[in-house]
Amino acid sequence: MWLFKTIAISLMSLNLFITGCGFQPLYKHDATSHNILKELSLIRIAPIENRIGQRLRNFLQDDITPRGKPTNPSYELIVKMNKTRRDLVLLQDATSTFAKISLHASYTLTNFETGATLASGNVTAKTGFTITQSEYANIRAETEAASRASREISYDIARRLTLFLKKATSNN
Repeated sequence: MWLFKTIAISLMSLNLFITGCGFQPLYKHDATSHNILKELSLIRIAPIENRIGQRLRNFLQDDITPRGKPTNPSYELIVKMNKTRRDLVLLQDATSTFAKISLHASYTLTNFETGATLASGNVTAKTGFTITQSEYANIRAETEAASRASREISYDIARRLTLFLKKATSNN
């Protein structure tokens, strides 16, 4: 019985502590979250260079505008990215058995009509893959590793834009 009371008191005090500090869930379903989703759907995502950039753009469209491209965008998201590969775990015969892929993206959210910068930032994702004897397997592994990293970047950019729009709509 005393254990139940202790747990109940702990949960109530935790609830008071969390609400007292101003914590609000990012994806809470209310009128504010509906406005944020509406604002996200007004973002036009500019084309991104090279194949991995195309993948990143597709991931961003899935995360930010899942219902399709906006007909009358209010914002434009411009993303520049670069990819680096480092071979690690060098053997005595100067071959490598592991490689690390780093994707670095810088994004800028602008007002579509005026071109004014509203938000910007940098995002980095790192992942790795094993190098084998088969060249095809290595190409495929590198492609998949870069795809995983671009997925992480997409999630991070979408979260940052959501937080920005949440702050912007709460200030108005």
